[in-house]
Amino acid sequence: MEETKTFLSRRHFLTKGSTAVGALGLAMSAGSLLVPRDAQAALLTFPQPAALDVERVRDLGYYWYKKGPGCGHGAARALIQGFSEACTAQGLDPLGWNDVPRNLYAWCNGGGPSNWGVLCGSIAGAVGVMNLIGRQGDIGQKVFEWYVKQNFPSANLDDLAIGFDGSANGNGGHGASATGPLTTAQMPIPSAEHKGQAISDSPLCHVSVSKWMAAAGVYHGQTDPVTGKDYRGDRCGKVTADTAAYAAEQYNLWKATATLPGSWQKPSAMGSCFECHDVGGTAGVTNKSSATKMDCLPCHTEPVTGRK
Repeated sequence: MEETKTFLSRRHFLTKGSTAVGALGLAMSAGSLLVPRDAQAALLTFPQPAALDVERVRDLGYYWYKKGPGCGHGAARALIQGFSEACTAQGLDPLGWNDVPRNLYAWCNGGGPSNWGVLCGSIAGAVGVMNLIGRQGDIGQKVFEWYVKQNFPSANLDDLAIGFDGSANGNGGHGASATGPLTTAQMPIPSAEHKGQAISDSPLCHVSVSKWMAAAGVYHGQTDPVTGKDYRGDRCGKVTADTAAYAAEQYNLWKATATLPGSWQKPSAMGSCFECHDVGGTAGVTNKSSATKMDCLPCHTEPVTGRK
């Protein structure tokens, strides 16, 4: 029967899934942990092509940051579309990728709901897509490690998304529309006109953006007086493009070599903090007051108070 397949069409899920969700709510309210059959069956499969087109993903990341808009949406949509297109080109059924809502990770634009400035949305979107193929713990971790040491925005991105019109956006029917080419104000600022670059030493949106703004000498909403280009939006669009592309590169490396990234290694500067205070540090030490892989020193320099 149709319900026993591992994949349900979106229409089937919308018509049958509402019943399943309602039944699940009633079952849980009655103290039952039974999961309705339709809810169990509502699974998507995500074929893994031999390789992704990294530069295509980079362009898509910038384009959908501007058109989405936002970093979480841009990074995730670029990779989802990249997977869909690669599957089609390589003779695989892209149906699972096509059925994922393209705005799935729009919630993490601006560092999370309501612009709380926590995890950078480009990381959240990219790692979220890696989660769909079970690679959030290795490729995803590599994305974090790489991000915190990049001197953003990258140079040589002057031609990002030139010629894109949104008509071939790989949406699989979900919100597919021809959104048109980028406007003049949305086009990348040339590298020669960058206001500045900065290494965040943090995956947090607030830290990443604020350190760049301090280096660039700009503020939120500041635009070029001639072109109207948003300085911060240009920077974050390029960060989104590069982060999605890096995740694609790591995926391709894994597929080509069957080798996953090695385990995380703590930065040498945080060694003494980490070994005593973090749950991942030396076994048997009782003074465990943190759980993180972020570098301690950009925020904490005083050993007692933990404040600068």
